[in-house]
Amino acid sequence: MNSRSVRKILIAEDNPSQVSVLKSFCEQLDNVLVRIAYDGVQACDISNETTALDLAIVDLHMPNMDGIQLVEKLARRPQLPALILISGNYSDLLSTSKQAAQELGFTRIGQLTKPIDKDELKLEIANLLDVSASNFVVDSNLPLIDIVTGLARNQFCAYYQAIYDLTSKKAVQIEALARWIHPQHGVIPPGSFIATLEHEGMISLLTRRIVQTSLDLLIGLADAGDLKVSINLSRKLLVDDEFIEWLIDQVELRRIAFSRIVLEITETMAFSNAGHTLAALIRLRMRGFELSLDDFGTGHTTLEHIKNLPITELKFDRSIVNDIHKNNRSQNIISGMAKIADGLGFRMVAEGIDNSQDLNYLRKHHRNINLQGFLLCKPVPASELEGRLALSEDIGCWM
Repeated sequence: MNSRSVRKILIAEDNPSQVSVLKSFCEQLDNVLVRIAYDGVQACDISNETTALDLAIVDLHMPNMDGIQLVEKLARRPQLPALILISGNYSDLLSTSKQAAQELGFTRIGQLTKPIDKDELKLEIANLLDVSASNFVVDSNLPLIDIVTGLARNQFCAYYQAIYDLTSKKAVQIEALARWIHPQHGVIPPGSFIATLEHEGMISLLTRRIVQTSLDLLIGLADAGDLKVSINLSRKLLVDDEFIEWLIDQVELRRIAFSRIVLEITETMAFSNAGHTLAALIRLRMRGFELSLDDFGTGHTTLEHIKNLPITELKFDRSIVNDIHKNNRSQNIISGMAKIADGLGFRMVAEGIDNSQDLNYLRKHHRNINLQGFLLCKPVPASELEGRLALSEDIGCWM
């Protein structure tokens, strides 16, 4: 087995029966090496001797060193693994623990309550590693030279994930997500190359390609109507005048309405270098672009910030949406923000719809929120998108 293709998973759990469930499931996946730790200290030792760690499954309540302490230790790794937090005794603290992990720098985080449901575990792993449950991809520490070579050989493209309106059961928006179609390793998700490109000042090369192919897709889709496309912008590109002028020219060249282009920015981006960022957002909004505040709920946005930003869409982060059907805090947060967003005229999107219970809850209580998630539509290549623009009737919630 090629060690470069092996996915390394650490399970930190003191309950033998839960370890058995987690280990037996993980070992069903291709090219996986599973390490077991029965307390936080042992997990720390395994982490220290493991060069590349792809996923850590951490129980909050363990002897010697609890799960939160372990997460703090894992946050010191040069490259952070994906993280699944689990708990039975302290399930009410899972969301707060997830927020703490985000503050420590983790970007791919899931949560599960005990006893572990295998279907939920499968979804979490697929979402966090952005691969099918039977085929992991290459490790995330890819060198710049490989990435640049891939760009030069046109190996990068956009996959698209539909965003659905609950009433019509049709896609009203698609999000463009960068993918690397590697000749040896298959489809590689953005976590393996975005940070490197941003750090090296080369993110514009990839974003320009995503923009062009996405705009061409809007033109080519039959009966697309007013379908919108969401494109993620990095902080550097948002304040790059040359890039913004190029973006405007590309939209005008294709005679697409600016209102069909949704530019997504994160909460952190919105309030860094606030003066220049706000000026750039105003300029884009005046041109007619729509602006989405992505990952809402993971930062420090206040109502004053929301009032002053020229946004048209709030995108609720999956950390708030996940398990909303049984999380009273998340229910109250979404209800309160939905009222405010509705009053301000913002469109709303809930991302991370990964189970039918959450879908049914939002269908019953918040039909004005558009939905995005693996349960509804996984990211697919452009060639498969047209068949995903209407919700499948076999999802099981439309009865």
